[in-house]
Amino acid sequence: MSSTLRISALLLAVLMLLGGCRAMTGRSAEPVSGVEFAMNTWVEQRWYGDEAQETYDDIMACLRDLEARLSLYREDSEISALNASAGREPVRVSRDTFTLLSRAKEFSAESGGLFDVTIAPLTLTWGITSGEPHIPGEEEIAAAQALVDYRGLILDREAQTAMLAREGMKVDLGGIAKGMAASVCAEIPRKHGVSGYLSIGGNTMVCGKKPDGQDFLVGLRDPRGEASEALGSFAMDGLTMATTGDYERYFEQDGVRYHHVLDPFTGRPSASDLISVTVISADGTLADCLSTSIFLRGSGALEQYFARDDCRVIAVTKDLQVYATPGLWDDFTINPSKTQYTFHKS
Repeated sequence: MSSTLRISALLLAVLMLLGGCRAMTGRSAEPVSGVEFAMNTWVEQRWYGDEAQETYDDIMACLRDLEARLSLYREDSEISALNASAGREPVRVSRDTFTLLSRAKEFSAESGGLFDVTIAPLTLTWGITSGEPHIPGEEEIAAAQALVDYRGLILDREAQTAMLAREGMKVDLGGIAKGMAASVCAEIPRKHGVSGYLSIGGNTMVCGKKPDGQDFLVGLRDPRGEASEALGSFAMDGLTMATTGDYERYFEQDGVRYHHVLDPFTGRPSASDLISVTVISADGTLADCLSTSIFLRGSGALEQYFARDDCRVIAVTKDLQVYATPGLWDDFTINPSKTQYTFHKS
């Protein structure tokens, strides 16, 4: 089989627009920044302040710790232990892992199973995020689908244990863990008194302002442009932005793009009319989960999410229509060069 796996190495969903900092002098104006691979994606950081290096290092240590516990692909992780014990016995997990599993199950129920924390059998069958993708046959898909059911995740809060009801079931926290990680890491720059941003794949957290007092502007990635192209930008101090898009991770075969957002009801990459969904919230876990759920539901469900008061949403359809929570337009500066898109402000 001939296929090509394409994973954007940097700025999977956003472009940080950081001009204007050079006017400052002194240590605080010189950022500590870098890009490293963690949590199965690229992590970018940039911090300003006397304790910028400590912030950078503490965040990477936090992400490595979370990855060690939550990764589907590490044999020694708590999630791998849970998956290996499916259908046999409960596994005691750390408090953070238990909390994330609990929220993931709640979100799964809220979405009616469209977002499903036990999607791993399908994730592994397609292999799109593993580096070895392929198009599975009908029997493979059906066998994997039969093992996807969030109701089979059994949680015991008092014992702090988790169990999967049937052998072969597996948990995949990839659709929620990065948003949670962004929220957890938000405490680190506050503790060190620095400003800057953290981008974990499609999840970006911003803390404070630039050294010259200006806002950090977050660019919304053009889902049909290059990684450096943005549809527009907005300020986002103290919030986390999560983006799900069909351009993030995918492979192509015979001219067809197969992206990583799998629909548990079809067993295949989502066929909704959306190509990008961004959710902005103070709760990174919520933002991460909702961006996936909305992407799977399609544009017909947007109005119910626009009405929520715990997040703001901006979505792009296959025919390049851009819709957003009405109040978001007041803070969003459209890139005037993106004339191929229609921005619906009402």
